[in-house]
Amino acid sequence: MNDLLHKLVSVVITGALVALVGYASVSARRRRVAREEAAAPTPVQDATQALLRQAQQLDRRRDELAAQGRAPEALAPARQAADSWRRLTEARPGRFHAERRAALGRLGELLDAGGQAQQAAQVRQEAGRLP
Repeated sequence: MNDLLHKLVSVVITGALVALVGYASVSARRRRVAREEAAAPTPVQDATQALLRQAQQLDRRRDELAAQGRAPEALAPARQAADSWRRLTEARPGRFHAERRAALGRLGELLDAGGQAQQAAQVRQEAGRLP
């Protein structure tokens, strides 16, 4: 019986020591990672990423307003979206032409709906010149 009790106590102590060492190891690893992350330079965000998010948000806002029948109010975000897509195509040549073309198309539709046919024609010409 003493032998069995001795083995049981030995197993419990061994298990507790293993758990304690594991906990200490994980804690040390977490502290090391936290120090490394704090010392690491902050990643530089590409300036076009913010512009891309802005263009996408403006597209969504334009579409929401147009879907609610508020076409005159949708013109401002439509113009801003088209300008954002223009700046993106300038910043990253060869990219975002389809998005810019779509934004110009929606702007042309809204201008037509608002009775501004001449401006709509100019916007369509701009879209037609895109690669």
